[in-house]
Amino acid sequence: MKKGLLLFFCTCYSAMGQLGDQSYLLEYKKAVQLFANNQYEEAAKKFSPLCQKSYQNPIVPYAFYYNALNAKNKGNLYQSRVLFRQLFENYYDWEKINEARLIYADINFSENYFEEALKTLELIDDKALEGIKTEMLQTFIPKIKSQSTLKDLYFKFPGQREIAVNLVRKIQQNRFNSKEDLEISDMLTNRFRLFDKIQDKDESKGEENPNKTSQESIDLAVLLPFNFGPNTAVQDDYRYVYDLFQGMKMAEETLAVDGISLKLHAFDIKKSKAEFQNFERKGSYAGVDVFVGPLYAETNQVASDFANLHNIIQVHPISNNLDLVKNKKQTYLLQPSYDLQAKKTLDYFSEKNSRKTASIYFGSSKKDSLFALIYKNQAIERGYKITTFKQFNGLLTKLLPETGHIFFTGDNNLGAKLIQSYNKNKLTCEISATASSFSWDKSGTQNFTNNLILIYPEFVQKEKEIVKNFEKKYFEKTSALPNYFSYLGYDMVIYFGKMLKDGKSIFSINMESGPYKDEYLLSGFDYSHSQNENGIVPLVKFNGETFEEIYR
Repeated sequence: MKKGLLLFFCTCYSAMGQLGDQSYLLEYKKAVQLFANNQYEEAAKKFSPLCQKSYQNPIVPYAFYYNALNAKNKGNLYQSRVLFRQLFENYYDWEKINEARLIYADINFSENYFEEALKTLELIDDKALEGIKTEMLQTFIPKIKSQSTLKDLYFKFPGQREIAVNLVRKIQQNRFNSKEDLEISDMLTNRFRLFDKIQDKDESKGEENPNKTSQESIDLAVLLPFNFGPNTAVQDDYRYVYDLFQGMKMAEETLAVDGISLKLHAFDIKKSKAEFQNFERKGSYAGVDVFVGPLYAETNQVASDFANLHNIIQVHPISNNLDLVKNKKQTYLLQPSYDLQAKKTLDYFSEKNSRKTASIYFGSSKKDSLFALIYKNQAIERGYKITTFKQFNGLLTKLLPETGHIFFTGDNNLGAKLIQSYNKNKLTCEISATASSFSWDKSGTQNFTNNLILIYPEFVQKEKEIVKNFEKKYFEKTSALPNYFSYLGYDMVIYFGKMLKDGKSIFSINMESGPYKDEYLLSGFDYSHSQNENGIVPLVKFNGETFEEIYR
């Protein structure tokens, strides 16, 4: 009832507050005069009540137009874009609509909303404005540094010559190109007759671009399944690749500020070895210092052989399989293996002088049973008695009393269900479990026991200042929050960039210098003692408010 009365009075007030045509014109002139005098705050107050669809006189679209301009000059570009869109929606046949579209496009270009700007320009059909449109395109399109952005824009606006010119220039200046990119370059060159347009110089600097990076730079070839293609959206299966690469790109920028020249070169490498070999035949890997990936066995075999032959360092960002680094001096795992995770966990219990008995439970997957078996074998070698070794199916079950500790590995939130059984049986021993055993979005932390220790290679200490700063910058760039892969990509490039900054001859010495942990988003890196896997394994506890690292 109250809401109804409020709506009634507001409607009545609005109706009574409507200005007649002469009064409207008078208020409009006052607002325009304030705008002309650069009194933008006062002008905004005048324009705002004039911009209502309920007014029918021909001055209304001018009020929207000047109100949008006023917001632009005031620095509120978001409000300006909103007002322009309202003008286009309600007064699409206004006599000055094309001039308004030009300004709207300019604002969108300046804020890197390229697609919206280009869509708007293509609506302008006034030949008298063609020169201004061309000048705007020639001003803003060359400022786009990303080849993938230019490619995406071209497929959406295939008739835009300026996009074609700059995309071909980018491809020709890029030392590492996919077959698809080279085909696009040839097609656009022929279609737009760009033979004389694309030069061997970077026109923005007026300097020669020999299509070759400096010998001082570090070149990383990123051999991951990007799933490139003109009509291919980022699929969920490949989302982590883009998150990883976004973190890598931010690290590239950070290193540049620190005076370390590192360049990333993306190659779309999935499961077929032919995908790797196509680039190899064209010499695309010449001068590369580091391979990141590939992820699949068939492509990894040919990439590994090539890396060994050409003294290229290879980094596996996702896998913790020790077979990938066996007998390979320059191949590294970012992830600690199950062997090392088991060793570090047992080291923790040994240093606590806890009783040498363990109950081991595991999920249904092959990786869970493998990790459980590795843990069992290492525990037995250390003199442990294994009181239980069995698969856990997620149902409430009887757990045998344990005087030592419990080890658990699983997924699909099985860890939370094991905790329920643990509490039901009123056990008090410590539990070590893989962090992947818990789905934080499902279980949260409310049921965590004080005796739970997480084996957590993916741990991010959110309270660290470096993490807060990264999250802020990442959100500003992507309008999304970073995830584990974003942090991993950033840390990986920062670490290997710094290890290689003095050259490959010093690289192994830098790697042997011990753990590096202070300047990283995750827990850092340790490849000392000639190990090829990351030697840092964070063990983490929840203290009631946050997670804290208790051992590594």
